[in-house]
Formats: sequence, C-alpha cells, structure tokens
Amino acid sequence: MSPSRTPLPTDGSRRELLAGLGVVAAGLLSGCSALAPRDGPEGEGDTIEIMVENGSDEPAEVGVRVEDDDGAALFSRVYELEPGHLDSSAGIETPPATVTVFTPEGASATWEYAPDVDCAGQDIGISLEPDGSIDSWYAC
Repeated sequence: MSPSRTPLPTDGSRRELLAGLGVVAAGLLSGCSALAPRDGPEGEGDTIEIMVENGSDEPAEVGVRVEDDDGAALFSRVYELEPGHLDSSAGIETPPATVTVFTPEGASATWEYAPDVDCAGQDIGISLEPDGSIDSWYAC
C-alpha cells in the first residue's frame, strides 16, 4: 500500500502562498504586523523604551544603567553609536528609580526617573550632546 500524497500547489497558488508569507515576515520583522497583539487603543504597551542618541559629530560609546528602588539593575548596556544616530531597540517592563549614563571620555549623569509627560509607558531619552555633555528627556 503506498502512502497518500498531497498534490503540490499550482504555480499560481504557490506564488500567492510565498507572497503572503513574505508580507507576514516583513511585517513581523518591522514590528508593524497586524497579527501581533497590541495593548491599548493605539498600540501603547507597558514597555518603557530606552532611546540613546549620539548628537555629536564623532562615533561614541554611551553606557546606560537603569536601576530599581533597591539598586538592582533592570537594564545595563554600552551603546556604540555613529554620529547623529538614535537607538531605541531596548526597553524595560518595570518603572525604574534611577538612570545612570556615562561615556569613556568621563561624562556622566545620574537622575531619578520622573517623567514629565502624561502618557502610558513614558520612555527614557538620552542624548550625548556635541560638547560631550549628557541630556535626559522623556517621550511617549
């Protein structure tokens, strides 16, 4: 007795299948898929993004450490950024207590997480300024 076989799709249905998979894959890779679950009416979730910007004219390394009330690290990373580049690829779920930022050149700043914006998931913004100083800001 021979095993049953499923007929192969025709060229047209094969193309449709591949095109559909390509659209889904592209959407998932870009983070904009309608298939991905979203929180809230406009897709705002509970993640607090950490956005680090190199506003200088040179490549830069920027270290970021985010801690909770007990001083435990919620996030720690060294960013290597090209001039004018902003990296917003990381985030945390728990609201932090403090944010510390430093560079190998000696610039550093520590501040309490106290967003002055009224929205869900107040994101942490960090800018390395052209003069080497560090600026903090919040965004929705």
